[in-house]
Amino acid sequence: MTPPRFPFGRLLVLVASAAGIVAAIVVLALSWPAPAEVFMARLSVSVSIVTCLLVLGITLLVAWRAGNHAPNVAIALSLTFIYGGTVVSVLFDRLHVAPLSRQPAQLLLLLLSSAFYIRSTQLFPRKLTAADIASSPTIWGKSKPLRQLATWLLHPAAAWGIAATATAVMLVAPSIHVFYPLWMAITATGILFFYITFRGPDVEARNKVLWFLEAALAAAFVVIVAGALGLALPKSTPPAVSDVLQLVFSIVNGLAMVTCFAAAVFYAGAVSPALIVRKTLVLGVTVALLLFVFGAVEIYIAESIVHALHVDDRFGSALIGAVFGLAFHPLKHRIEHFMKRFAPKDKAAIVPAAVASEAGA
Repeated sequence: MTPPRFPFGRLLVLVASAAGIVAAIVVLALSWPAPAEVFMARLSVSVSIVTCLLVLGITLLVAWRAGNHAPNVAIALSLTFIYGGTVVSVLFDRLHVAPLSRQPAQLLLLLLSSAFYIRSTQLFPRKLTAADIASSPTIWGKSKPLRQLATWLLHPAAAWGIAATATAVMLVAPSIHVFYPLWMAITATGILFFYITFRGPDVEARNKVLWFLEAALAAAFVVIVAGALGLALPKSTPPAVSDVLQLVFSIVNGLAMVTCFAAAVFYAGAVSPALIVRKTLVLGVTVALLLFVFGAVEIYIAESIVHALHVDDRFGSALIGAVFGLAFHPLKHRIEHFMKRFAPKDKAAIVPAAVASEAGA
């Protein structure tokens, strides 16, 4: 019997990730323009939402192009509900949804994201078994109590039980100070299974899981450093300083997550070789994004100066914009020149070398 084209898990990823992308766009539209007093905070949140938008785009592509493989669906479900949950939470803030109305949805998303995350680390890139743990060269395979614990955690009921426990704790004590330790414990559980797979004898599985393990470790590191810094800073710290630090951590976390997931899917072929993209495409997109960012910065600075100087006539505004355009042009030119160094060489220059090598052999 031919399997359905869109089984439930794959369809769930497609629908949830598409809905998350739409919600992220709505959040960005509702966030700007922002009042001056909340500009940095809105910018930090916007960076996080853009990160979610990019990751949800990756999961949508994975489900559409490579969702016929159960491990791929598992990892896509995990990322969809983790980053979709962040988007929904910010959307509730922007729409001023009452706490009593938003709590059930947020708890449900926490339950699903936690369970799907733990299960994905046990199923991707292939299903872990008790034999894999027993033969693992790590302490989890050498120590009998730890081996028994890791083997017990392989049961689907264990993942859902951990997720349900975390959800119940958040229902009783809904605090950010409670959420972060819980999420760190859940993240550590997933890192455990990614690490066992990475240390296993299957070379292909190690290559596929590498970037996802890196992403989980980077996320844990950022949360630990941010939490430690938050505890170390005195209560008298100005809000502006806290906003800047939050922005820095948002940028670092966003770059790490998007880089790791994009490298896994589009460079290493962890999900499907069909999704590997050519270097020329990556180069073109990167240059286009950088030029777009600089164009946006130019416009923002020019508009800010026009507003600060109270320049009302169109000629003055255009003149200021042109001045900043010329000022940024050398920098954009240097970036284009720098990126071209990483572009693949002309195919005509490569072929003779390959032919010569074969002839010499």
